[in-house]
Amino acid sequence: AKRYRFENQAAVLDGTPSRRLQLVDLGSSDGSSSMATLQFAVNSLKQSGGDMPLPMHVTFEEHPRSDEKKLRSTLDKYGDWFQRNNITRDVLMRSFYEPLFEAESIDFFMSFICLHWLDSSSNDFENWKSLGIHDKAEMLGDFVYANESSAPKSLREAWRTNLAHRHLAKFLALRAKEMRPAAEALIVMVGANNEYFAPPDGGPSPLTRAMRRCIERGELREEILRRTIAPFFLRTVDDARAALDVAADIDIKDATTGTSTRPGALLQLIDCRSIKVVTSEEGDDPLGGAFDLFWAIHLNLLINAGPTTAELNSIKAQARGVFHKIYDSKKGVPSSFTALCVRKRTRSK
Repeated sequence: AKRYRFENQAAVLDGTPSRRLQLVDLGSSDGSSSMATLQFAVNSLKQSGGDMPLPMHVTFEEHPRSDEKKLRSTLDKYGDWFQRNNITRDVLMRSFYEPLFEAESIDFFMSFICLHWLDSSSNDFENWKSLGIHDKAEMLGDFVYANESSAPKSLREAWRTNLAHRHLAKFLALRAKEMRPAAEALIVMVGANNEYFAPPDGGPSPLTRAMRRCIERGELREEILRRTIAPFFLRTVDDARAALDVAADIDIKDATTGTSTRPGALLQLIDCRSIKVVTSEEGDDPLGGAFDLFWAIHLNLLINAGPTTAELNSIKAQARGVFHKIYDSKKGVPSSFTALCVRKRTRSK
C-alpha cells in the first residue's frame, strides 16, 4: 500500500492517471471468508494510510468446477460496501495452477486454506494412492490421506517430493511472473499439525476408521476405500520453505514471445510460520461445527470413489460417531495453518 501511494503521488505530480491497486483472492469458494478477510484488510489500510484514497480492483478466483453463481451471489450482497470503498471487482473461474494474469500486473495475492489441495488436472488419483508403495495390494485399504499415521512412510515422502513441493513451487513461480516488482503474496494452507487427520490417540484418521467400520458391517464395498484418496498434502513450515526454493528453478514460458524465464528466483521470503487453531462450535454440541466442516470438505472426494447413496449415508453416520468418540467434545478439534508470505524483489540477487 505504501509503494502504491508513492506511485500515485508521482502520477499526480506528472499529470498522469493513477491506477487501481490490483488484489487477487485465490480460491474464493463461496466468497464468505474472502469478504471477511477483505473487509478487515481494507479497514486496516484505512487506519494506517492517512487521507490519500486507495482505489482497488479485486479479482475473486475459484476453480471452474465450483459454484460460480453462489460466489457471485455472496459478492453482490456487499455491493454497497464495494461502492463506498471505491472497490471494483470481478470473478475468474480458473485453476490457480495455470497462468491467470498478465506479467507484472498484480500488487497482492492472498489465499486462505486452499493450497493444501494439489493440482488435480491429471485426475490420476488411483495412481497417486499407490505412489511409492511396493506392496500395493496390502496397503491401499489402510488410509485415505498421505499425512495420516496409517499411510506408508514411502508414500508420504513420495507425495512430499513429487507432488506437494512441485505443485506449490509451480504455483509460486506462476504468481511471481504476474506480481509487480515489490508486490507481495500471503498464502495460508492447512498445516501438518492437525488432529482432523492425525487423531490424538495416534490411530488412523476418522474417515479411514469410519469406512472400515462400514466395511465390517457390510454397508460399504472395500473397493471404495481402496479407491478413496484425498488429493491434498498438509505442509510443515519446512515444506513451504522447500517449495519456495524449488520455485526458483522453474522455467515459465511467455505465451507471446515463447521465451522462458525463472520469475520464482525473484521471490523473497518475508515470513513462514505455523499457527495453531481449534475448530469447535458454541452450544450443546461443540463438535457439531467441526464435523460439518469435515464432511463438507470430504463429500466430493468420497463421491469420486463411486459409492452408492446408501454407502455414502453409512460413511457419514459412522464418521459422526467416530468424531464424538476420539475428540474431546469440550475442546473441539485442534489443528494448524502454515502461513507463507513472500515479496517479489525488484532485481535478482
